[in-house]
Amino acid sequence: MSKFASAFGEKYDSALNQIRTKSFTIGGYQFNVRVPLTAEATALQERITQIDKEKLQAKFEEMTKEIRQSPIDGIEITEDDVIIDGKSTRELANAVLMMEQRVVEYIRLLVPVNGSLDDITYPEIEAEWPLSVQMEIVERISEAIQPGYKDSRKNS
Repeated sequence: MSKFASAFGEKYDSALNQIRTKSFTIGGYQFNVRVPLTAEATALQERITQIDKEKLQAKFEEMTKEIRQSPIDGIEITEDDVIIDGKSTRELANAVLMMEQRVVEYIRLLVPVNGSLDDITYPEIEAEWPLSVQMEIVERISEAIQPGYKDSRKNS
């Protein structure tokens, strides 16, 4: 029994899940979000930023296949990158994969009515919701788990 459970009594233990759950509504549907503990949020952030090198290479090759086959004037093709207007396509591929991983990790924070979302993949999410809906849901989850974060970013 935690110090809080001892201090607040039996009802606290049964209410803990509700205390750590926030909700938001999109399209008339109410989603519930499990607010992660600090250690869980840190681990989540690490999973978002750790991109598998093979996935990165596959995404990079997918994004640059046509350009590498039919080079265009003004585009620099190096051994391991394609530079367009001074910007690295490999870095862009990494950013895309990080965005996809963020979507997956945040969707996993949703509390399902049935089953589990622990093994959901980005292709499954992409097949269900267009990117604009994904971004709106991720923004709403972010607001639920970090209230005031958006306002504090504006002021910095």
